[in-house]
Amino acid sequence: MVLIDLLAESKRNVPVYYLDTDLLFPETYALIERVRERYGIEPVAVRTELTLDAQARLHGEALWARDPDQCCALRKVAPQRAFLARYGAWITGLRRDQSDARKELPFIEWDASSGGLAKINPLADWSEQDVWDYVVAHDVPYNALHDRAFPSVGCLPCTRHVLPGEDPRAGRWPGFDKTECGIHPVSPAVERSS
Repeated sequence: MVLIDLLAESKRNVPVYYLDTDLLFPETYALIERVRERYGIEPVAVRTELTLDAQARLHGEALWARDPDQCCALRKVAPQRAFLARYGAWITGLRRDQSDARKELPFIEWDASSGGLAKINPLADWSEQDVWDYVVAHDVPYNALHDRAFPSVGCLPCTRHVLPGEDPRAGRWPGFDKTECGIHPVSPAVERSS
């Protein structure tokens, strides 16, 4: 949301998109409506053509409960790759303080997983406190779930609130050794520059 606010201030015409897995929280859809109203933009819903019913027929019911990697690949990773194929770069809100895997996050990466696009991480050196300070100072809308111990919000069946003392990513894919959906892979194949 900080990035959307900064882009709005810059008056740049940059497409804003979100991954609509058809499994988002009502609070997330409500935030998208607030973004439309506040910034006068039409966020693009990027989604798979695979309906939840079709996914269940092909892969069984509740794929996210058995194989969340496959579910994320179908509902997030593949649709995003298809969408980004028409662009030369994309901007993310990733920060170094979000997880151990992101500690060395550069401001610009060459994202091999998305066909070699430039992946720009302008908030890489911001802290969580920096983000919240900006949100408060600029009255930026945010997902109401953040006020209910959801520091990271994903799909409804794969996200829970975080208990006191838990890692902020502990609420994602509970019961699985998984903290990333696959749209931000960290691998030696990703070239980095700072």
